[in-house]
Amino acid sequence: MVTYQAIADMLDETLEALVSLDMDRLILLEERMEVLTQSNVICAESSTGSILAKKRVLELVLRNSEENLNALNRLHSRNMGSQWVR
Repeated sequence: MVTYQAIADMLDETLEALVSLDMDRLILLEERMEVLTQSNVICAESSTGSILAKKRVLELVLRNSEENLNALNRLHSRNMGSQWVR
């Protein structure tokens, strides 16, 4: 059984790793999430609101990161990337 606090901590750690662009930490968190998804997650109803709020923040960060990466890829594909390096 996984506790509310473990889920909340993992979401916080994921956000911190994304902000610092810590790929090694993100890989470890991904592995921990795999284990988490295979376990029986049980949370009290009173704690799910906080977890869902953290999840929404993470989703927003990931969505914005994806949009930024797509913009960088488009820039690179147009061979305009060198214009930014001066």
